[in-house]
Amino acid sequence: MYICMCNALRDKELAAAGKDARTVADVFRRCGSRPQCGKCLPDVAQIIEDVRTREHGVQKIAAE
Repeated sequence: MYICMCNALRDKELAAAGKDARTVADVFRRCGSRPQCGKCLPDVAQIIEDVRTREHGVQKIAAE
C-alpha cells in the first residue's frame, strides 16, 4: 500500500528503510527522497515504531 503518495513509497519500502532508523528523515534519506507535503509523516513515524517493536520485542505498556 502506498504511504507516501508524493514520492510513491510503499509500506514495505518504508519498513525496510525504517530498520534501525532514528527519525523520519532517516527513512526518507534511505529511500532516496524527501518529504513533500508532510501528510505521511505520522504514518512513517508509526512504521518506525512498529519496526522497532518487531525487531526488539519492545512492547508499550498503557498507563493505568
